[in-house]
Amino acid sequence: MKTVLTFLLMCFVAVVAIAQGHADIEVSYIANTPNFRDGKSELTNRYILLANSKESKFYSPKTEYLDSLNSTPEGKGRLNEIMLGAYQSGNFDRIPSKDGSYYVTKNLINNTIKYYDNAGTEKYYTEDSAEMDGWVIGDSIKTVLGYECHSASIDYHGRRWTVWFTPEIPIANGPWKLGGLPGLILEASADDGVYKFSAYGIVQSQKLITEVYLASDYEKISRQNFLKVKRSFIENPFGTIDAQLGDNGDGQVWEDENGNRIDRSKRLFVSRENVDFIETDY
Repeated sequence: MKTVLTFLLMCFVAVVAIAQGHADIEVSYIANTPNFRDGKSELTNRYILLANSKESKFYSPKTEYLDSLNSTPEGKGRLNEIMLGAYQSGNFDRIPSKDGSYYVTKNLINNTIKYYDNAGTEKYYTEDSAEMDGWVIGDSIKTVLGYECHSASIDYHGRRWTVWFTPEIPIANGPWKLGGLPGLILEASADDGVYKFSAYGIVQSQKLITEVYLASDYEKISRQNFLKVKRSFIENPFGTIDAQLGDNGDGQVWEDENGNRIDRSKRLFVSRENVDFIETDY
């Protein structure tokens, strides 16, 4: 299977010529991120990379499913039925929930990355260059999922990243915004190990690399301004949401997932000095 996959990918010019807009490969990743509630524990999300030699999309399939439902009146009706059934049966595990908040799309023809995420109740997207100059390829080699991988490192938006990429899959891409190496990135870790991506599955794919659902709902903002807005939410979530909703907060009652009232004066998230975003240059 590995030999066939590698051979097909090395013929990517022919594949793209007959299947523009379709992926050549689907890679499943575990994304490890810090828990901003306590700054100590770790959260995990499952993401998928659909990619060919020209474009890609990195997304959470659970999140995309919910966004797809919310994109049409019929889908919203179906989602309400699912939630109502879960409440009526008492099986709250059936209530759909998102698994990761962001999407990353790359257009390697015009060297553009689009990043879609939210801060509080507001949705934003940013544009960034897909060119990642400054990679230093090391001498270390290890095997990941049966592929021989080489190490490489780079300073990117405030963090030092070390990755493992395989020239056996000649697609210059990887998880999140990472890419630009002569092969697919299968593992990546930030300098402090708080942010990590690890591939756990690779298959051939002809899936369409579709647009982000509800993309028109996202407001364009600069990358650093988005990080500042998100930091403002972390520092003062109640005030940020009140401002976004045009509410001064008077009489507003906030409850946690267990229905317990939340004290608005209590800090919900740790400070930036304790743990910061995946990009720290803001």
